Amino acid sequence: MVHWADYMAEKIIRERGDRDEYVVESGITPSGYVHIGNFREFFTAYIVGHALRDRGKKVRHIHMWDDYDRFRKVPKNVPPEWKEHLTKPVREVPDPWGCHDSYAEHFIAIFEEEVSKLGIEVDFLHAYELYKSGEYAEEIKLALEKRDEIKAILDKYRERAKQPPLEEDWQPVMIYCPKCRREAGFVSWDGEWKVSYKCPHCGSEGETDIRDGNVKLRWRVDWPMRWAHFKVDFEPAGKDHLAAGGSYDTGREIVEKVFGWPSPIDLMYEFVGIKGQKGKMSGSKGNVILLSDLYEVLEPGIIRFIYAKARPNKELKIDLGLGLLNLYDEFDKVERIYFGIEQAKNPEEEEELKRTYELSMPEVPDRLTAQAPFRFLVTLVQMPHLNEEGIIRVLQEQGHLPEKLGEDDVERVRLRIRLAKNWVEKYAPDNVKFSILEEPPEIELRPEIRGAMLEVAGWLEAHEGFTVEELNNAIYDAAKKREIPSKEWFKALYNVFIGKDRGPRLASFLASLDREFVIRRLRMEA
Repeated sequence: MVHWADYMAEKIIRERGDRDEYVVESGITPSGYVHIGNFREFFTAYIVGHALRDRGKKVRHIHMWDDYDRFRKVPKNVPPEWKEHLTKPVREVPDPWGCHDSYAEHFIAIFEEEVSKLGIEVDFLHAYELYKSGEYAEEIKLALEKRDEIKAILDKYRERAKQPPLEEDWQPVMIYCPKCRREAGFVSWDGEWKVSYKCPHCGSEGETDIRDGNVKLRWRVDWPMRWAHFKVDFEPAGKDHLAAGGSYDTGREIVEKVFGWPSPIDLMYEFVGIKGQKGKMSGSKGNVILLSDLYEVLEPGIIRFIYAKARPNKELKIDLGLGLLNLYDEFDKVERIYFGIEQAKNPEEEEELKRTYELSMPEVPDRLTAQAPFRFLVTLVQMPHLNEEGIIRVLQEQGHLPEKLGEDDVERVRLRIRLAKNWVEKYAPDNVKFSILEEPPEIELRPEIRGAMLEVAGWLEAHEGFTVEELNNAIYDAAKKREIPSKEWFKALYNVFIGKDRGPRLASFLASLDREFVIRRLRMEA
């Protein structure tokens, strides 16, 4: 097996048998921003489904929006007066920002738009609509019938965790008041379709029909019910759910003993974080990075690559600082390996890297599309005299791009130019940023350095067409014959051009500037 998703696909086929259709599921409560940590569950379900499809299997990926869950707390970025909506379904809480029909839909819309760029086939389902339409009515009735059995299962795990048993009047359901829509108290069930309630918020009491959708299963019952209802074969879960006695453990017993469906195959995924950021991301706290934030600095295929290459049981730390340059280098290398332009260390590694690339791309291209080196783009986008066409021309002159570019090549290069600009503005550390001095600086340079600068200026004047390597040799030779230490020489040149002790790769940088400007600056002329 060359990739963890292939291993899981084989396991599903082996353990679930040959099916007409395999169902993989992911699910999120839209109680806040759906961030890159939540996306790991979604993508893990998707990529295993992808591996099943590659084996010729029909696959349905269900993503359940748990938008019929209660509004539990008012996040920091929401007005405090929203506390009047506490315990209502999140789908019925107004959107504080006024741009969507509800609080839940605000976050759902953002995520669905983000995911649309990744070429992922998925059925987005809404718990709100499923409950309100009566789709789950039979299962709710069954859960009430088997209330004692469900309670016994939950209490068994509570006892193991040294927790007190559930209260004697515990019920597997909760009720939304038909009048005020907040959570009402359960009074009784008539053994058929009617449940009596009393609302502590508005004081109303009466009966509601299970089929009308005001009665909802509690989380630990709702999840296994869903596995049976949709015949789910695979669902990944975070380590909190898969911990001993967690919701996956209780769900396994409930789905098999109450709803009569074998528990799905699971896969634990670790949390996702941002390098340098402490603590777990929380959509309700607002300390999150969204997919749309990643889109500002990464190609869609590279976003998928981050998740595809990492084993789910390993914590994933995304580096938006200098590590992002390494990520681009790594992805570009894997892409070249896929197209046979570069070789991996050994055949096993090559096979795994090629498979990772296949699983990463929204659509695998027919050929290697032009790769503009992101690291060099970070330098070029900071040069005020270069527009996009100018940057493309420099990349061609220095051998990073072919002379002839197709439309898809140009489109990709332009995208990377925009991403590099965004990265410089938002995430680049100060030692990467620079600006070219408009006037020669007033600095003391010893005669040997001045002489070396004049020699390089003369070399440039005599050589109109030259390679970066030739310029690099000229720079080194001028210093070497005067016995100027490289560190001192480069520090002087950087200070002359950008007023800093360090900077981008010098020969490539100078070759990207206007030749006449470089000559004048080396002569310290305005």
